[in-house]
Amino acid sequence: MFTIDHTFYEIMNTEPVGRGIGNLFPLCWLERIPKEHMHDSMREIAGKDTMEWGEPFLSDAFVECANILMEVFQKQRFQFIPLWKEQKEGWIPDGDLNSEEGVSLFTGNPKVDNIAFAHTFGKESIPPYASDAVPTEKRERESGRPAVIICPGGGYEMLSAYSEGIQLAQRMERDGGYKAFILRYRVASNAYPLPHLDLTMAVMYVRLHAREYGIDPERIITLGASAGGHLCASQAYLYDSMKRKLLEMLPEEKEKQYRSVGACPNGVGLLYPVISFLEEYHEGSFHALTRDHAFAREYAFAGEHDLMEGGEELREKLSVEKQIGSGYPVTYAFANEDDGCVPASNTRRLDQALEKAGIAHLCQIFPSGDHGVGLGYNCSCRRWSENMLDFFEKQV
Repeated sequence: MFTIDHTFYEIMNTEPVGRGIGNLFPLCWLERIPKEHMHDSMREIAGKDTMEWGEPFLSDAFVECANILMEVFQKQRFQFIPLWKEQKEGWIPDGDLNSEEGVSLFTGNPKVDNIAFAHTFGKESIPPYASDAVPTEKRERESGRPAVIICPGGGYEMLSAYSEGIQLAQRMERDGGYKAFILRYRVASNAYPLPHLDLTMAVMYVRLHAREYGIDPERIITLGASAGGHLCASQAYLYDSMKRKLLEMLPEEKEKQYRSVGACPNGVGLLYPVISFLEEYHEGSFHALTRDHAFAREYAFAGEHDLMEGGEELREKLSVEKQIGSGYPVTYAFANEDDGCVPASNTRRLDQALEKAGIAHLCQIFPSGDHGVGLGYNCSCRRWSENMLDFFEKQV
């Protein structure tokens, strides 16, 4: 196992870390390490280099991700599950693979350690308070677990797969009794509806294979941060049209398997989500997701060709607050009032739409913490994940 006393060069030159680390630790974060520091230890790098937001380089997180990747390679304790293309057992996708071939669910291998996230060595996901939203006996059950499919944020341009992926999975499995999956969905230069097709396939895959993973197929939650939150929130009303398109794309044998499998999640959890593309929205997410509507037109569904021609119509179609109806899943969401990236008004509009539709929900606005805080233990939102676990324990 690696430690922070190993050099960056040593870690990155160990197969499969150099090739696959981007699946768990964003490659753009590695650009913060200059070439002259690459032969330094990760401990030294943490003292010299900083993240874009000013904190010391996340050396502990990088080492943790490298070790998890080695667990895939050496022990197959974790696994990457390909969703669109068949891959051999023990497959590790290249970390920069942003295509159909690289779409995957990352999870504990049920043949080795089904809840491997709960047993990881990272400590940063442990809450600084007693977590008792879910009883101990439910956390430790071997079958009938709820499942959570986690969609990291990144503006539909990259995936923040550590703080909005790995750490959330650890928290959900260890303290919530969930079986966690992290979805590596397609981002720009891919565009709508490809991320939504990826999430729809993920929901259907998890439901179809519920027995294999010890999951209750009627307790599947999607959990997304920022743009990943938009993906979860919008897929929860687009799932039917996405499933129809998905079935058209599958080979006959697979189509028969998935035909009767539900594509709607049973609950939706959202961290500082992008909700609206109509007002006070995150323009970068809209442009990355639609790419001038070229993909939307190419993948247009029957009867929607006119809709795909105009950007304003597509903006409304993808604005969650305009589309929520009576059949929408129960929802938890939170945002920080001082969020300078995605205004908290997005979560307020979501709250209003859910209330109007009569959907069970809990939407919370905390005073401070800005954007991209993940579990946010050092912010005013420090108990959001506990509140969410409690909400879904009672509602799903």
